[in-house]
Order: sequence, then structure tokens, then C-alpha cells
Amino acid sequence: MGDAGATGSLLSPPSAPPPELGMVARAVQRLVARNDALDGGGEGGGTGTLAAFEGAGAPRIGVAQYLERVHRYAGLEPECYVVAYAYVDRAAHRRPAAAVASRNVHRLLLACLLVASKVLDDFHHDNAFFARVGGVSNAEMNRLELELLDVLDFEVMLSRRLYDLYRAHLQDKRHSSRDAAGVDELVEAAASIKIEEQSADGDDDEDNRSRLANGAVQYDWNQGPAAGNGGAGVRRHSSSQAPARYSSGQTSD
Repeated sequence: MGDAGATGSLLSPPSAPPPELGMVARAVQRLVARNDALDGGGEGGGTGTLAAFEGAGAPRIGVAQYLERVHRYAGLEPECYVVAYAYVDRAAHRRPAAAVASRNVHRLLLACLLVASKVLDDFHHDNAFFARVGGVSNAEMNRLELELLDVLDFEVMLSRRLYDLYRAHLQDKRHSSRDAAGVDELVEAAASIKIEEQSADGDDDEDNRSRLANGAVQYDWNQGPAAGNGGAGVRRHSSSQAPARYSSGQTSD
């Protein structure tokens, strides 16, 4: 992934990176390290449906440095990083055959941050700006956005309960030493919350659940409508509703 020149309209906000950025960077780095180790170093191709996010090779810039670069020029709100991490987690579990690895994580994070910004913020940068910051072409940025929305099935709103769950998971330093157990706990808790929210809306979600051999609940994210509460998400604004921006399957920028 090329390093886009931060000139012209790319202005550097003075704010320091929020704590959420560091939390997400550490969690994603652990995930990538584990998957790369299982994949023989992360140099092979074909990560299922996440192959659309792969570059020619693993970028030389690390995950933390990449997120810091995006923050330096885009000045995203702290909540965007938590929601972007939720998208990464949701994408990985919607496509269990695909691995979030070093060869796809940068583009995946860039697309997740773009969508999170559009969902949460009244005023957000357009796709061309994110493309320059992220080191991809505008055409590729548009394609990555659509690929992510397809993987997420356009389910981009997080309820307050799900947001709080993901942030608590990121903040819990216990997971640094037992990452696999922490991920299992997160998956089961997120599935339980989603089931409860859909049940409150009168949706019968029994067919979308299965129990793994270890007793954990697995939720089929590909089934069922969006979370309850009318999609009441974090920092939701009147102009930041997902259906308005993502109702036709086309990008607006």
C-alpha cells in the first residue's frame, strides 16, 4: 500500500490520538499475529471473502502507525475506532473461512473507519480524502467500502449495549495474555445481546443460533434484521442514519 502524500487538503489536526485508537491497535495486532502464525507468516493468498482487501503484499507500516496516520489527517472521533473494531470482528465472524491477516488488515481497517465515520458523524470526510490518507486510489476506496458493506450485509448500526460491550472488551487488559478466550467471551456476549434486542422487537431468532462443541453460542450474523432499538446507535445524529447513506447499495461519495 503506497504512502499517500499528505499535502493539499490534508490538514493535520493538533489532537493527540485517543486511548481508543491504542486499544484497537493492540487488539487488531494480536488478532493479526495469531492468524499470521496459523497461516505461515501471512504471505499466502486467498483469505476467503476478505481477499478483496488484500494488497500485493503486506504493507511495511504497522497497524498502530497506520491508525495514527489516519487520525493525524482525518481527526476521527474516539467512538469511530471502537465501531470500526466491531466491524472487523463482525466481518471475521460473518466469514469464518476468512482470516484477518497482515495482507488485508490495513485496507479492511481503512474501510471500517470510513463507514464508521459516515455512520457516526454529522460531518465526515469523503471517500477521496480517505483514499489519499490511506494510500489507495479513489476507485479502490469506493470498491473497499462496497465490499465491506456487502460483508456486513449493510448492518452498520451498533446499539449502545453492543458499543459498551466492545469498548469494555478493548479496555480489558486481561485479553492481552489470553486472547483466544477473550474473543470467545466477546462473541458469545455480542450474540446474546443481539438475540435479546431482536427478541424485544418481536423477532424469533432461534434458527440463527447454534452451540459450538465447547458450549459457546454462535450467532449467524448473515441471518435476521439489524439490531433492535430502531438501530439506536452510538452518537447517532439526525443526519447520520445508516439507511439514509446505505440504503441502495451504492456509495454516496
